[in-house]
Amino acid sequence: MVNKKRQSCLKEIQEEEVAFSHVPEHGFSFFLAKRQKTIHFIRHAEGYHNQANYAYGDDTPVTFSTPGAWDYIDARLTDKGIDQCVKARETLLEGINPELVVVSPFTRTLQTAHIMFGGRGYPFLVHNLCRERSGKYTCDKMRSKSEIVADMQPIYDHSYDRIDFDSFGFTTPDDEVWTEEREASESVIQRGVDMMKWLATRPETEIAVVTHSSWLKHLFRSFGKTLIEEDKDELHRLSGNAEVRSICLAMHKGFYPEGEWVGDTDIFIPSHPSFRRGKWSVQPETLATMHKGIQPHELKKN
Repeated sequence: MVNKKRQSCLKEIQEEEVAFSHVPEHGFSFFLAKRQKTIHFIRHAEGYHNQANYAYGDDTPVTFSTPGAWDYIDARLTDKGIDQCVKARETLLEGINPELVVVSPFTRTLQTAHIMFGGRGYPFLVHNLCRERSGKYTCDKMRSKSEIVADMQPIYDHSYDRIDFDSFGFTTPDDEVWTEEREASESVIQRGVDMMKWLATRPETEIAVVTHSSWLKHLFRSFGKTLIEEDKDELHRLSGNAEVRSICLAMHKGFYPEGEWVGDTDIFIPSHPSFRRGKWSVQPETLATMHKGIQPHELKKN
């Protein structure tokens, strides 16, 4: 017999099944709340590479073959970009209260995320899937993980913010992905889709993702082809620096992180501890059982 709580989770849906109710003449669809998440996508604020490109008129200053281009590796925020973050924090984030802030591992995204969300108790998690499109441009090559963490960890620590650099943030200590050839569009789109699937497995229902313009362009333009033109234009246009664009992620299938059910119970334990919140949080019954095993030595002997 299937446990009732298991039935309430996002079980796998067969091809012939649907997870929403749509009546065309009504003009709207019904999704259960548990099948929806709000994702706030945020492009980083102005970096020194943006400033150089704006002044020149194209991407020549950061093309790897251009003299001085390597000055822009893993570009940081300009003073203007920092001010953009402060202004966004005071205006654009009204009503936005994410349970998790996911950040691309570049310095400019880590700076943007901290200025906009730091000091408010949100957990930060660095994720490599939402890094910028790689290759050709020096600004899109990361410094080593050790250099980035050495710069950013003390800043996050100063505001008592918890940031996870290790779980999903860096595939290797040094950026071995970047090449002189630009990453294929198909690869960027696939990373975006994989990121959305990963977000679908999260227990949080409101998440902020701080990322990059080209990554967002590829993700957004791979969706919405059947939208009305006004909505399509809004979804597909390029994101501005420090812009916040929110979408509703509605899930038509069942999504679980890696993990397992405990015997024939209603407890699901994800393999990775970062997922153990919300509906997958530690169960009080389990905690009670563990603590009951801690007894005085004289009682254990008896």
